[in-house]
Amino acid sequence: MLFILTDLFIEDDERATVNIGAALSHLRNSIRSLYVGRIIFDNDLACYDKVRMDRRAFHILCQMLKSKGKLSDNKNSSVEDMVAMFLFMLGHHTKHRVIKADFVRLGETVSRQFNAVLNVVLMLHKELLKKPEPILENNNNNGWKWFKICLGALDGTYIHVNALNCDKVRYRSRKGDITTNVLGVCSQDMQFIYILPGWEGSAADGRVLRVAISKRNGLRVPQGHYYLCDAGYSNAQGFLAPYRGQRYHLTEFRHGPNPNTLEEFFNMKLSAARNVIERTFGLLKCRWDILRSRTWYPVKTQCRIIYACALLHNHIRR
Repeated sequence: MLFILTDLFIEDDERATVNIGAALSHLRNSIRSLYVGRIIFDNDLACYDKVRMDRRAFHILCQMLKSKGKLSDNKNSSVEDMVAMFLFMLGHHTKHRVIKADFVRLGETVSRQFNAVLNVVLMLHKELLKKPEPILENNNNNGWKWFKICLGALDGTYIHVNALNCDKVRYRSRKGDITTNVLGVCSQDMQFIYILPGWEGSAADGRVLRVAISKRNGLRVPQGHYYLCDAGYSNAQGFLAPYRGQRYHLTEFRHGPNPNTLEEFFNMKLSAARNVIERTFGLLKCRWDILRSRTWYPVKTQCRIIYACALLHNHIRR
């Protein structure tokens, strides 16, 4: 009789434990759904503040990741939950331990879902990278009408990385920061056509461009077209640089006399048009805080993040 009562007590205790566990799981899911719902359903301002895009762009992105990237819901997370968490981390450079508290997740779950969404976003590069379009003859834009059949502009920028101690000398830029030298090519409407992160901060811009051209799936310039570049690059087929030994930077013309020679006039117009890539990089870093400060991710992962941020930038601009 004693054994029977003991078995009944244990069975009741186990049932109560299961019920408590189920209740806690339901509570966590409810808190998580409420938090994510407030991010992406309340209003566009709240959505932009948290995930750096409005609700329409967010839902289109989720649909693309489902249909083309094959990202799917799982037992405890919807695609919307995973994407919101991913974008929040990029937009605010939030550490995993903060995310797991805000989104009511385990640290392992945060890391796994972050990498899952990152991989799927990178798979969509063919859809999200801008196809180059030449400046047409009837273009009336004051900055671009001087450069018919031009495809856009290119430049390099530095983004902080977490390099190993043995590699820090190579990744140290001329300003002394540990960075990667990122080559970006953009169109007239500030969308990325090509981006190449990963080169050490000490690498010269011209060298990075030469590698980009030589890569099997690298930067291609159709016959008869060209990109604008600054004085850090050389004039070559497909790339138009300013005249050397002449004023070039816009600030020199804004705070100084008007162009005195045809070469200076050309440099002024080229600088005004080429400035689009600097504004594009500026907008990219302004939107994604993870690109503005030192990261704790390995260099390889950070370079994948840079690429993903550029793709998401294009998605938002469309």
